[in-house]
Amino acid sequence: MAETETKEKRSISRIIIIVLLVIMMLMMSATLFFVILQSRSSEAGGPPVMALFQPETGEYTFTLEEFIVNLKQDKNSRNYIKISLALMYTDEKSGQTIDSNVSKIRDVIINTLRSKTYNEVLDESKTAEIKKQLVENINTALGESIVEGVYITDVLVQ
Repeated sequence: MAETETKEKRSISRIIIIVLLVIMMLMMSATLFFVILQSRSSEAGGPPVMALFQPETGEYTFTLEEFIVNLKQDKNSRNYIKISLALMYTDEKSGQTIDSNVSKIRDVIINTLRSKTYNEVLDESKTAEIKKQLVENINTALGESIVEGVYITDVLVQ
C-alpha cells in the first residue's frame, strides 16, 4: 500500500513538472515571437509592435530648458526664480507644434514670470493660479488650445 502511494506521488510530481515546463516553453516562445516581430516591424519602417498595446490617446509632456528670470521688484529687493517646466498636452501631434514654437513659448513664460513678485511666487496657494495663467498665455500665443497643463519640475526662488 505504501508502494502505491509513493508511485501516485511520483506520477503527480511528474505531471506538475511537465505542466510547468510546457508553460515556461510557451512563455519563451511568445517572448521570442514578439522580439522577432518587433525587429521585422522596425526594419520595414512600420510602427513598433509594442505601440499596438498602448492607448492611442494619453498624456504627453514636452520638457523645456531651465528658466532664470528676474522677478518684479518688491520693496527695493531684487529677486529671481530659477525654474524648470514641462508642458502637458494630450494630442500626440501637438508635440510638433510645441517643438516648432519653443522660442515663442519661452518668451511667453519669461514675460509671465517677470510680472510676478517674490511673495506671489512663494505663496503655494498662488502656484495653481500661475500655472493656469501660463497655460492660457501659451495657448493664446499659439493661437489654439494645445497645452492643457504645466508641471513644475524644479524651482528655486531667491
